Amino acid sequence: MRKSHNKLYYGKYRCKTEFKLPGSLMFYPTTDSHLLHIKRIYHDASDMTKLADFILQNRKEIKFRFQGKKAIFYTDTKKSIELINSFWEFWSGSESVDSRYSDLAKNVVGCTRLPHKKYQYQIHLRKDATDVMHKEHLLTLGKFIEANKENCLVTSRDVLGLLYSESSYFTGGYFYVTNERFLTTIYMLAQEAIDKVIQFRKVKNGSNKKTER
Repeated sequence: MRKSHNKLYYGKYRCKTEFKLPGSLMFYPTTDSHLLHIKRIYHDASDMTKLADFILQNRKEIKFRFQGKKAIFYTDTKKSIELINSFWEFWSGSESVDSRYSDLAKNVVGCTRLPHKKYQYQIHLRKDATDVMHKEHLLTLGKFIEANKENCLVTSRDVLGLLYSESSYFTGGYFYVTNERFLTTIYMLAQEAIDKVIQFRKVKNGSNKKTER
C-alpha cells in the first residue's frame, strides 16, 4: 500500500517524469541567461536546445531538478506527455498521483487496502508523552487497548514499552484503531499525548500509477 496517494508533488503537480540525461549537469545554473547561453553554444544539438527551450517556455508551470545524470520534471499530465514525446529516447520512468486522491484533507490518506486490512486510524503519540501524561493515565490507555484487541493494534515496540511501563525511553510511535468509536475514547484518555491522527480512506481501484522503461 502506498501512503502518498493524496500528496501532489510540491502540493501542486500530479506527474513526476524522469530522464537519463548524461549531459544534465551542463544545465547548471538553471537561470534563463544560462539556458539561452546553452542554446547559443549547442545550436546544432537538438536535444539540448529543445530541453532548454522547454524549460524557458514552461518555467512558471513546472518544477524540475537535475540530479547526477537524471533530469526530473514535476508537471501536469499534458506537460508530462509532451516531455516524453520530445525526449523519448532518454525517458526512464514516470509516476502520477491518481486524481481520486488529490483532494483529500491534510491528514487523510487514500489507499486501496486499509492497514492490516481493517484499521481506519493511525494515532501518533508525542515524543514527550511521558511528560504530558501521568504514568497511571498511560497505564489506563494500555489497559483499554489490551481490552479491545480486536479493534486496537500496537505494532511499535516503543509504544508497547510506554503503555506498559517497560521502558521510560520514548522517541515517538503510533498505533491503530478500527473506527471512530474507539478513536473518541482514546482522545478522552490521552488527548494531551496525541501528536496527530491519520485517517485511511479506502477508494476502490485507486493507486499511484508508475511506469518505467
